[in-house]
Amino acid sequence: MTYQDMYKKKLTTIEHVYEMLEDGEYISIINNSAEPQTFLKRLHEAQGKVKGLCVQMGNITFTPKFFEPEYSELAHVESTFFGRNYSPLQTQGRSAYVPVHLRNSAKDVIYHLKRINRPIRRMVVSVSPMDKHGYFSTATNGLAPRMWQKYADEIIVEVNEACPRTFGDTHLHISEVTAIYNSDEKTIFYAQKPNPSEIDRQIGRAIAEMVNDGDTIQLGIGGIPSACAMELAHKKDLGIHTEMFNDGLMYLCECGAVTNRRKNYFRNKIVTSFSAGTKELFDYVDNNMNILHLAVAYVNLPEVVSRNDNFVSVNTTLQVDLMGQCCSEAIQTRQISGTGGQTETIIGAKESKGGRSIIALHSTRDIKQPDGSKKRISNIQSIHPEGAVVSLSRNDVDFVCTEYGIAALRGATLRERARALISVAHPDYRAQLEEDAKRLWLL
Repeated sequence: MTYQDMYKKKLTTIEHVYEMLEDGEYISIINNSAEPQTFLKRLHEAQGKVKGLCVQMGNITFTPKFFEPEYSELAHVESTFFGRNYSPLQTQGRSAYVPVHLRNSAKDVIYHLKRINRPIRRMVVSVSPMDKHGYFSTATNGLAPRMWQKYADEIIVEVNEACPRTFGDTHLHISEVTAIYNSDEKTIFYAQKPNPSEIDRQIGRAIAEMVNDGDTIQLGIGGIPSACAMELAHKKDLGIHTEMFNDGLMYLCECGAVTNRRKNYFRNKIVTSFSAGTKELFDYVDNNMNILHLAVAYVNLPEVVSRNDNFVSVNTTLQVDLMGQCCSEAIQTRQISGTGGQTETIIGAKESKGGRSIIALHSTRDIKQPDGSKKRISNIQSIHPEGAVVSLSRNDVDFVCTEYGIAALRGATLRERARALISVAHPDYRAQLEEDAKRLWLL
């Protein structure tokens, strides 16, 4: 049987896929650019035919109709990442967050499912059209689809012509697939191009001064990392080893700052786990043999990260206390995002020969009051409030950067840390922070 014959035999419709579902089954959904949007957008159509589904996902890019209360019997969601699209489910008690480091997101969930003897009935993923060798590409998502595929009973693929073809751990063969259907979508999720603020640019300039020609870098997403990329344009021979390839890093490739020539691990190659950003970014990574999308269990392993000499990790956080503890994913017990790979790249940077890690944040933020007004608070706190989720231990923090400068914490005493962090806090809050530090025996 030829690959085309196999394809025709397995080709079906989304309606038939829903008929395949069974009450109470566990379904793994691959997200980001490999998100099966048709499956999720129309899943509410399965209401009355099946119930009690458990849909496991990462960072979903939109809010599907089955999140509405009237579909509560149809499905609930478990997630290893969190975003604003999950808010409707959170208020209904239909979502459950799994705290996990990004590199272990699939591994730990699979471990738990095996422990409680619950099978992964199906994996659903969006893919590029099949090539002449019988392979699909899971777009720019190399995070963990191969691991989910290994443990799932059945693999269902949604073919979307807009999915780019990439190289690395982003392949599925027709022989591994149970069913195929065509996506209703003619596009995938594209993010807006970041627009860094002036404060972002100030922070970006400070970080850029800590990056040398020939360094290998990792940048997160958001205004600060984007601003940092803009300020690195004059550097030479930078390399990239990052969990996420984004528009800022693409810009550094296009302007010539990135060559990967001086990397001592995967020289001349960009290593990432997934790409996310604008349509221009996806056009850039499509069929780009210079970019490897590898499993995050490998890419974010601190031992692997540290093999890159002079590795610089740049991440953001929500708030820091005077001991250096970082809350990066939640405000007290209100989940905002997820742990991600922050700890992994930071530890890898510290173990790298000549490496360094930088945590960046604005010195203040505005919070909404019950009457609708806004109140400004310091993002550098004397101590985190009760219930705060510490994403990054004080033992692992290297440098903290705000628009007021950089606090060097590695190897510093608690007293030295407090002084350094107060010095980069907003001037309006420094006196109170110093008073609190003395009361807490930190000064």
